[in-house]
Amino acid sequence: MIGQMRGRRWTKLLAAGLTVGLLMASMGITAMATEVVPANPSTESQSGDAASEATLIVGSPLVDTSSSSGQTSTVTAGAGSSMGSTGTSSVVVAGGGSSSNSYGPSVYTSISTEGDKGYPVQNAILGGAELVMLQSQTEGQMMSFLLQTKSGSLIVVDGGRWDDGDYLVQKIRERGGRVSAWFLTHTHTDHVGALLKILTNEAAGVDTGIEIDHIYYNFASLDWYASHELSDYGTASEIISYLNALPETQRHTVAKGDVITVDEATVTVLNNRYEPSVVGERDGNDASIAYRMMVNGVSILFLGDMQTAGGQWLVQETGGNLKSDIVQMAHHGQNGVSEAVYQAINPTICLWPTPGWLWNNTSGNYLTPETKSWMNKLNVQRHYCTKDGDQTIR
Repeated sequence: MIGQMRGRRWTKLLAAGLTVGLLMASMGITAMATEVVPANPSTESQSGDAASEATLIVGSPLVDTSSSSGQTSTVTAGAGSSMGSTGTSSVVVAGGGSSSNSYGPSVYTSISTEGDKGYPVQNAILGGAELVMLQSQTEGQMMSFLLQTKSGSLIVVDGGRWDDGDYLVQKIRERGGRVSAWFLTHTHTDHVGALLKILTNEAAGVDTGIEIDHIYYNFASLDWYASHELSDYGTASEIISYLNALPETQRHTVAKGDVITVDEATVTVLNNRYEPSVVGERDGNDASIAYRMMVNGVSILFLGDMQTAGGQWLVQETGGNLKSDIVQMAHHGQNGVSEAVYQAINPTICLWPTPGWLWNNTSGNYLTPETKSWMNKLNVQRHYCTKDGDQTIR
């Protein structure tokens, strides 16, 4: 029972007499719609995505156990860190090997995930730590991360929907059952629903089998949510109520500049909460708190559901100091922060908490293709996406 809640730059292949238009036609490239009215991603679904799990494992021979249904792909990574270590591995710079950080035009918007590529062998990244991005247990979008330090302590970021709660508890119990630090970006149900389920069950006397030492967050008042986020007011009210019932030693309201250390992982709060004064739709996304996690010399940036205004606020709060090796794609990869924010981050690896229908822009109503084109311009080579199942980086 919970006691103490703890383009590539696109190579120009134009031969004599070929135009850019003919090249694009030969590659099957179609124009991207520029005027898109985003639908509500949480309500759209698509069947047919096979559940799978991808794992990068250090120190064993390459094993491929993929199958057509319920895939499990296991890929071995070589020893040593690929980001700034003193071992024999080469240093990975943003853009998959270009140290110039050049920023040029992109001819296409399609990119491949590591799952699409069959999880090629990669060098170890996190120096003995493990980062897992969990797949949604429904067809809805969600965000749930587990970071286990080299020493064995566990960090959770958000956690997903109510329906993701049981799976999350299972994964936590597999890692010892104790969470040292739980970070929440904002109050939306696809981010805090799983934790809300855990707290609800515990309050009802159900032993979930896990312990949580500390929970970190920065939420607005209920009056603000009533004015700016009425559609998710119920979730905000419940999670705030349950958190307020916890001992003060277990719940922590964070502010810009706060630093939380768990073993070798150091988490820095990058911004104070942004609260637009003008009532608008889905303002709670821009009220997300951004966390930058340093793990054995590798920086991981969590943006939550920040959108354009929130991204501009983040740049202002940080003075544009956002450079990170790994980034969680804001708002599930569509209609999130602006291209300029990603330029400032200049990542090597992108983490997409994005279901298949959103990744593929099945309805044509989403801005995922636009975000992909930005990552092409930045020449980011490695993309992990929950459409391919649980994604693990070591």
